[in-house]
Amino acid sequence: MNNKLAKHDIAWASPQPFWTDPAGAVQPGSALRRPQILRFTHDEFIPELLALLQQSPAALPAHAAMAETWRGPGAVPAAEPEAWLQGKPARFLAARRRALLGRTARAAPASTGLLKLYQPAHLRHYLVGGSLVCRTPGLPDRQVDPARQKVCYVIRRLLPRVPSSKRDDPLPDPRLAGEWDEFGFVPNGKAGAWRYIGPADAESLVATIAPAEERLALFPANYVQDDGHPRRLYIGNVPVGRREAYQGAGTQAASGGGSSSAAGSNNSAALDPRLVLFYTQVLGPWKALVNRVMGNGQVGLGASSADPDNSSQLKAARLSSVFKQSSDGRSYDPTQPDADTLRTQRSALQTSSWYLLLDLYSFLKDQLGLDVLDVQAAAPTGAALALYNALDAAAMPDLGDGALGPLVEAGGVFGSAAVETNLIDALIRIVPFAASLETVQDSFTIPPPGKSLADVGVKAGWPDFLFLFADPWLGVLRPPEQADFDPPEGDYLVEKIQARIDALADLVAAALPAPDPDRPAPEPTLASMQPADMREAWYVMRLVYERPGCTPFHEAVVSAATPPFQMAGFFDSDAPARPIRIGLPVDISPAGLRKFDKNAVFMMSDMLCGQVDRMKGIGLVDLVLSVLPWPFHKPLSVPEKGDCKAGDGLSLGVMCSLSIPIITICALLLLMIIVSLLDFIFRWLPYFIVCFPLPGFKGRKR
Repeated sequence: MNNKLAKHDIAWASPQPFWTDPAGAVQPGSALRRPQILRFTHDEFIPELLALLQQSPAALPAHAAMAETWRGPGAVPAAEPEAWLQGKPARFLAARRRALLGRTARAAPASTGLLKLYQPAHLRHYLVGGSLVCRTPGLPDRQVDPARQKVCYVIRRLLPRVPSSKRDDPLPDPRLAGEWDEFGFVPNGKAGAWRYIGPADAESLVATIAPAEERLALFPANYVQDDGHPRRLYIGNVPVGRREAYQGAGTQAASGGGSSSAAGSNNSAALDPRLVLFYTQVLGPWKALVNRVMGNGQVGLGASSADPDNSSQLKAARLSSVFKQSSDGRSYDPTQPDADTLRTQRSALQTSSWYLLLDLYSFLKDQLGLDVLDVQAAAPTGAALALYNALDAAAMPDLGDGALGPLVEAGGVFGSAAVETNLIDALIRIVPFAASLETVQDSFTIPPPGKSLADVGVKAGWPDFLFLFADPWLGVLRPPEQADFDPPEGDYLVEKIQARIDALADLVAAALPAPDPDRPAPEPTLASMQPADMREAWYVMRLVYERPGCTPFHEAVVSAATPPFQMAGFFDSDAPARPIRIGLPVDISPAGLRKFDKNAVFMMSDMLCGQVDRMKGIGLVDLVLSVLPWPFHKPLSVPEKGDCKAGDGLSLGVMCSLSIPIITICALLLLMIIVSLLDFIFRWLPYFIVCFPLPGFKGRKR
């Protein structure tokens, strides 16, 4: 027997109870070859399945997956927990089966809609099942040697052959296989990618499986069919809970060449993980500092009309909390900063700037091999030199002594020599403090004139120089414009500066050396991975029988595809809802609430305790006034109190015990208040809550 005929001796088929229709007629060949998706509506689905196979396997089609929503749930066979928990005597098994043959439970439920599989959180569990048989009369089960053979199943994603980047473009009918391509899931790090397999309507897919494709486990369930023949059903749990990982994965070209247009549309490996690290550690924090000081438009010197980057629509007299308040307390002087407020904001910005400098230095050294300490000995060339020059030319308004809000004040701790105005020089000066910055735990505060660092509680370990990526008065650090820089439309200054910061990523990408196989690359974040298609995904499953020891003489035996289906998200609007009942305290009087044990414990360190203590003096009125414009604006004052200490000065944390039942009351009341307030915007109150009367449920006893 030649190899071509030998590989057809084994085949996957539907579970034996699905081989005939309710009338007893044999199903057509296409239905016989298709694995089935079984649906269960409670968490005891495995005991129910095993009991069903033992007592009445002919009733298995009643559990076939069907289209349903919570408004129109599918038919569910009557639950018989006693049958799962206590087996029936074997001598009555034949009579019981004959009695069940005439019941309608044997018939598969009619369902013409497209399938959507829900998650276990929705009280739905799904199993994919099939039989591995030999192509001889009677289709006997194929014996599997677990030591040399393997059974599993794969999930395939269907992507349209005509790709689209628009979310609102309609997808083809998933039942029309000729309009789809099939992709297999290849795990990789935190997520994975969909690798092109072939056209969904190609017969070759029945024997195709990618080498690195994810295999999901199948386990056998033995039973005896009605005519007395032993059978084995292979079943596997469908991982609907991994829907987000499958939905968000990108595509990957086939290793053997030949890929569809969809396969090349979104390559998850196109973005170098080292570049993602640069976005995460450097560009993201840098742009966040820009947003922090320029969220309402630039102020102070940076808003001068002499600034070539400034917008004509921005005014120099922009109201801000850094302006000095007039003596009457009802206006601001747009030409003078408030020293105390400015010092407080700069202290927080300075702390972030130091850590940003450290991350930038580490990235340049570790990923690009560009050490600013040794730049003279190993002079950068080419793309690395262009990046170095761009960083060296990053410009910021004068950080030294100036007429409008100097960074250093007369009589202050930091003089002009302690202020760096060049990014490269700041990178060089941050290196000696790399180790201490990783361990320092206190908060940094720029002391006012006449005060030392010790007076404001600053301990050793912080750098001895000042450098800001963004200053609330002087402006922000701006990389130079590149030759091919294309600024965004409009004249909004913040977007232009952020676009110039983003342009550094192009210089970094050009300067990245070839990947070193001996050095593991950083793992990209999930947010940086481009999904293969933003539209709702369609999937199929195929059962696989592999004989690794017989390769290449015997290929894997891959089944036909299951019916196409979607995976519902956790908050899918069609999903059935698992019942959740939260019992609130009945007697909420002081006498009733005092009975509850404070059994929830929060462990807070001395640092966290100090931060919580700072917020105790802040009220709702203070929070509201801090976001209102002038003349109602009042800066939020949260003075630094340091860590929590005992009477003898010993630092100590706290262990706070709370009562969970009382917390649920607070959460409910706060939820109702917030929902009622936001109902002015969202109009969601009619769909939020419904209450039913409960006679006799009283909180007070007579």
